Amino acid sequence: MKNTFLRVFLVVLLSNIVVVSIGLGMVQFIQKRNQVSADVLGDVGVQLVAGYEKFGITSLQEETKKAEKRLSGSIYLYQENGRPLLKSLPRNFREQNTPSETGRPAADFLHSQFIQVIGGNNVQYLLIFKPNPEIDSLAPGAVVGFSLLGLLVSSGVLAYWLLGPLLKLQRVARSFGQGDMAARVENKLARRSDAVGKLAREFNEMAVRIETLLSSKERLMRDVSHELRTPLARIEVALTIAEDKYAIESQKGYLCRIRTELHELDELIGQVLTLSRLEAASLIKEEMDLQEWLGDIVEDVSFESQLKGISVVKTGRVPKVLLGDPLQLRHAIENVLRNACFYAGNGGVIEVETQERSGFALIYVRDNGPGVSDDKLEKIFHAFYRSSEAREANSGGFGVGLTISQRIIRAHKGLITARNREEGGLEVCFQLPMV
Repeated sequence: MKNTFLRVFLVVLLSNIVVVSIGLGMVQFIQKRNQVSADVLGDVGVQLVAGYEKFGITSLQEETKKAEKRLSGSIYLYQENGRPLLKSLPRNFREQNTPSETGRPAADFLHSQFIQVIGGNNVQYLLIFKPNPEIDSLAPGAVVGFSLLGLLVSSGVLAYWLLGPLLKLQRVARSFGQGDMAARVENKLARRSDAVGKLAREFNEMAVRIETLLSSKERLMRDVSHELRTPLARIEVALTIAEDKYAIESQKGYLCRIRTELHELDELIGQVLTLSRLEAASLIKEEMDLQEWLGDIVEDVSFESQLKGISVVKTGRVPKVLLGDPLQLRHAIENVLRNACFYAGNGGVIEVETQERSGFALIYVRDNGPGVSDDKLEKIFHAFYRSSEAREANSGGFGVGLTISQRIIRAHKGLITARNREEGGLEVCFQLPMV
């Protein structure tokens, strides 16, 4: 049965059969338990009528009590004219049914049995047998209860069979989408011969192809960037010789401009190499005093920004300890802090706050700059992306700093997000798991 539809159909069919079988079985069981055969009731009726006609009402009452105890029910006996020889039927019995024109009680076909008994001189009697209400009242509840139990069990099996593999696929897809290129669907699920197994195998094949393409791209970027360092070094040497020996006064401005562009190109190559190394780098994790470590970063950035009148304020005292790579995380925080200082402008205020929530360390960096358009909040973490505002402001960056920060945080199994503040400015949140 390789067809998933056929499997689902058979599971649903089996579930319905189980539920119906349980319901019918309980109904038959209760009916057999509560019902007394017509032959037995007929014999009892003949004995009671014979005793009544021969020995009177006292004998009838005594024999009736014995029969009720033996049959686990109540016996009502009516004469032909409708007069009860024993106790009358209860009020609720009459209210549930409309009396007949003869005055005799109407039949309660659901709970009671009716037997016509012929006495001496062809006198007719009506015997009504009603099972004990305790047993009778439990019957519908038992049927409903066992039916619901069957539905719950069968529905649970069906839900697990259908949703279990899909939830596993969802977790693997989410992990892969968040940057874990090694995420794959387990072999047990991929070996299935139905559509779910086929989907799992195709996902694994897709993941391998994507990982290969990304690895090739990163390797190309790394190799090209590394190879560019050699001609750049030669150009630097040649430029120095030209300035020292052959440059005239009118050429020095142009040579200085060439050196500036050369340094920017070298810096860009360095950032590209950093990006490529982050993909495969093994983190050197250690326990860090988060507050002391973050305080040093804030102090360094404050010192660099004091000429612009920018103040960096740190708040929060938790968490105390964090497991991570201090050097890599420092790069991530510094990139965001320096970016915030640039957009805050002269006299700006940068807030750095730490919190602890649900096993995660949260580090917030807030500025009072112009913020970012909502449709560009996700794009600012893309490599080489710079908004039009940043280009117009001539920030001098290459749009790689936030990408480096994001990859460092992802390597720590964390998350970095950005949002615009209601009071103005941008808020970047680092979310790092605590171990």
